[in-house]
Amino acid sequence: MKILILGSEGFIGSHLINFYLLKGYDVIGVDLFEQSRSNITYHQILINHDTLSDVLKQHSFDYCINAAGNGDVNLSVSNPEQDFKSNTLFTFQILEGLRLYNPNCKFLYISSAAVYGNPEILPVSESAPVNPISPYGWHKLLSEHICKEYFELYNLQTAIVRPFSVYGPGLKKQIFWDIFNKSSNQNETLELWGGGQEARDFIHINDLIVAIDLILSQQILKAEIYNIASGEMTLINDVANLLLKNLEINKSIVFNGLVHKGNPIQWKADITKLSSLGFCPSVKIDQGVNNLATWLKLQ
Repeated sequence: MKILILGSEGFIGSHLINFYLLKGYDVIGVDLFEQSRSNITYHQILINHDTLSDVLKQHSFDYCINAAGNGDVNLSVSNPEQDFKSNTLFTFQILEGLRLYNPNCKFLYISSAAVYGNPEILPVSESAPVNPISPYGWHKLLSEHICKEYFELYNLQTAIVRPFSVYGPGLKKQIFWDIFNKSSNQNETLELWGGGQEARDFIHINDLIVAIDLILSQQILKAEIYNIASGEMTLINDVANLLLKNLEINKSIVFNGLVHKGNPIQWKADITKLSSLGFCPSVKIDQGVNNLATWLKLQ
């Protein structure tokens, strides 16, 4: 099997590479960097350049996963044009390239739970109203529609996943990385954004990869949407203190009460649809944070 990983050098992309290499797949990576950190066939491409078409002309792929694009909500607020180009325009370019050169390739788009905004009802299912509160969320939603467009009009097999709060070794951003960086200061307290009672549905990177592979293995992809999450809600205050405990750092956490624009308050996913395919999260939050802390100590 030959698989194309777009965004191969990122957090999710690098884990996808390792997973599919272990499965014996022929893995091709694409990203913005000059070289890959992995021993794979790799192509550097630049946004708005036609180098992706060259890649799709050179290879015949069985699967393609789009793990590329901006993943920073705050950046999308300050620079929505850049976010649109990397998250929406690039998705269109991929699908158009597949239509022209690899029409039999199965395509999986990694969207985001950000399309839900602040859900009125929890847990939130795939059929719940979408109401993004950031450019990032809107651009992910636009890309979902493009995936549906190419399935409905051109019969390209596509699937859409909405991961919730993905974490694990290799993630150098968001709350866990922020705590780790701030933990080295000499203060007795550690300041974080928000009030601490915000909540997320955390999903370990290992479970995310297994879920993606499970979806790709379906016989036909019909632009279906799947939540990928643990189905459990954890308070930010609790998970922050859990990380400090695993890092063996004795500091008190103080929340500043400020909220980044575009960030939701509480998330909890309904994963019934994904579970019907046989998915069951294997990494509990305690185990996952311990695993993450072990990696952070080596940084």
